[in-house]
Amino acid sequence: MTKVVIDEYGPKLTPGDFGAVIFLCGSGGVRSANFPFARQVNRFANSGRRVYVPHYLDVTRGDTRSPALHYGLWAQTVRDAIQYIQAQTNIPLHRMAIVGYSLGASVALSVGTFEPQLSGIVVWSGSLPDAYRDVNQLPPLLILHGGRDPIIPIYNARQLGWLCTLNHFRCTLSIYPEEGHAFSAQGIARADSEIQAFLDHIIGPL
Repeated sequence: MTKVVIDEYGPKLTPGDFGAVIFLCGSGGVRSANFPFARQVNRFANSGRRVYVPHYLDVTRGDTRSPALHYGLWAQTVRDAIQYIQAQTNIPLHRMAIVGYSLGASVALSVGTFEPQLSGIVVWSGSLPDAYRDVNQLPPLLILHGGRDPIIPIYNARQLGWLCTLNHFRCTLSIYPEEGHAFSAQGIARADSEIQAFLDHIIGPL
């Protein structure tokens, strides 16, 4: 099992608390200036969710070049982190969701191909890595993508939506026509509402 730092946020676990959210940062890391990752994590933790942030990029020393070479390693690192969280909390996979941004969304999808029992995955400004194009199982997805994304073009989100339709995966595709790769404050607020509703549906309301 890969050793990785896991940050924990939110209320103390209670016997009736069996839900958890795993947040995966983009290539800029947890302190990226391009996306308010820490603020997003704290927002959901402060709302009452139990949140975990595995530092999966540490296994490549923060190197995100040639991601196709590392998706397998990053995905296994996140799976190891989930296994550790389960051992510590007894939270089952079907009560865990992953929220991934950009590269983190692609890693989340990689994890989902191996762990379809997850309650769901939020794919925010990400794409399915080419190595997993023939996937035949995925957890329910919420896909959030900016129509003006110059980093990961909107085609990638539509393609993932088509894949879900063809394979009868549960999937919601939500396109933000005026947003780029990093959403505006208004776009983030709207996305947060969609994510909250998605988590309430797949894990259960707080």
